[in-house]
Amino acid sequence: MMANAQPAYPSRGRAAAGIIFLSLLGFVLTTDITLTALLAEPMKRDLGLSDVQVALLQGTAYGLALGFASLPAGRMIDRISRRFLLGCGLVAWTGALATIGTAEDFGTLIVGRMALGLVAALVVPAAFSMAADLYPPERRSVSTSLLVVGQALGQGCGVLVGGLAFDALTRAAAAGDFIAVAPWRALYLAAAVIGAALLALLALVSEPARQERRQDGANLRTAVSELWLYRGFLIPLLLGLLFAQVTIQAVSIWSSPLLIRRGLTPGQFAGWLGAVLLVGGIAGALAGGWLAELGRRMGGRTGVLIPAMLLALLIAPASIFPLMASLNAFAGLLVVHIFAGAVVATIGVIAVTMVIPNEIRGLALGFNTFASAVFGAAGAPAVVALISRAMGGEAMLPTAFASVCVPSAIMAALFLGLASRTSAMLPESPATAVPG
Repeated sequence: MMANAQPAYPSRGRAAAGIIFLSLLGFVLTTDITLTALLAEPMKRDLGLSDVQVALLQGTAYGLALGFASLPAGRMIDRISRRFLLGCGLVAWTGALATIGTAEDFGTLIVGRMALGLVAALVVPAAFSMAADLYPPERRSVSTSLLVVGQALGQGCGVLVGGLAFDALTRAAAAGDFIAVAPWRALYLAAAVIGAALLALLALVSEPARQERRQDGANLRTAVSELWLYRGFLIPLLLGLLFAQVTIQAVSIWSSPLLIRRGLTPGQFAGWLGAVLLVGGIAGALAGGWLAELGRRMGGRTGVLIPAMLLALLIAPASIFPLMASLNAFAGLLVVHIFAGAVVATIGVIAVTMVIPNEIRGLALGFNTFASAVFGAAGAPAVVALISRAMGGEAMLPTAFASVCVPSAIMAALFLGLASRTSAMLPESPATAVPG
C-alpha cells in the first residue's frame, strides 16, 4: 500500500538532540575501534600472540563479522525501532569491550572483536538511517556529514588520547603506583564504562517518524524486489564506494608500519599522525556534506555524486605518498588522501539516503557495509601485504601500497560517475527534488 501523506519532522530541539547523540555515538564507537590498532603491540606481548594472530584481530575477524551481519542488520533497521536497536547495540558493545579487556587467550579476543563487528553492522547504519529522518532533504547533507565528523573525531582522538593515556598508565605502573590491571586492559575497561554511559543519554533521544516511505510493511521478498529496481544506480555506487574503501582501509592499517619502517618510533609520529587523521577526516566530512548539497542544488541527485567522483580521482595521485622520500611530502599527500576519502565516503552515504526509499534504505546501507567490510576492511590490507611479499618482501610495502590504491581510486571514480548518470533515469523522490 502506498503511503501518501508524510509525517512531520521532529522539532528543532529534538532533531538537534538526536544528531548530537548520534554524532557522539559515532565518536565513541570509532575511538573504541581505533584502540585495537593502538594497543596491538602490548596485547601481543602480554598474551604471547603472533603477528598473524594480531592481523586476524585487527582486520579479518572484525571485518568479516561486520560484513556478513550487515545485510540482516539492514533489514532489521528498516522494520524495527532504530532507537531500540541502538540500545541493544550499546549493551552488546559494552559487553564486548569488557570481554576484550579481561581476555586471557586469543580465542576470547577473537570472540570480543567479532562481537564488535556484529554490533557495528547494526549500530552504524541505524544511526545514519535515523539521522536521515531528523531533517528535511535540504538539510540532510549537513546533518549526515556530522555523523561522519563524529567518526573522524573518534579516529583522531583514539590515537591521540589513547596513546597519551597508555603512556601515562605505563609510567604510573613503572613508578610503582597502584594499577590493578595492565594499561591496555584499563583502556578497554574504561571504554566499556563510557559505552554504558551512552545508554543513559539514549533516553533523551526520540525515534523519528520514517520519511519518504513509498510502501508500508514490505516483506523481505518485496523489499529485495524494490531494491532491485534501483540496481542501475546502486550497483555502480556500491562498487565505487568499495574501491574507495580499499584505499581508505589500506591507509588505516598501513600508515603506522610505513612510518616505522622509515626509522621512526611511534612516539615520534603519533602526535602529528593523530592530528592528520583528525583534521583531514573532519574537514573531509564537512566538505562532503557541503559539496553534496551544492551538487544537489545544481543538478538534483545526478549532481550529488559529481564531487565524489572528482575527489576519488584525487585519491589516485595521493596514494603514492609511501613512495615519497621526504617526510613532509609523505605527510602532505597523506592529508590529501584522508580528506578526499572522507569526502567520498560521506557523499556516498548521503546519496543512498536521498535516492533509496526509507523502507529499503537500511537494506541498501547494509549492502554498502557488507561490501566495504568484507572486501575493504578484511581484504584490502591483506592484499597489500601479499603483493608486497610477491614483489620481494617487506621492503616493497610502499610500492605494493601504491600499486593497489592508485588503480582502486581510478575505478572508484569511474563507478561513481556511472552511478551519477544512471540516477537520472530513476523517478524523482521528495528527498531529491530541488525546490523551485
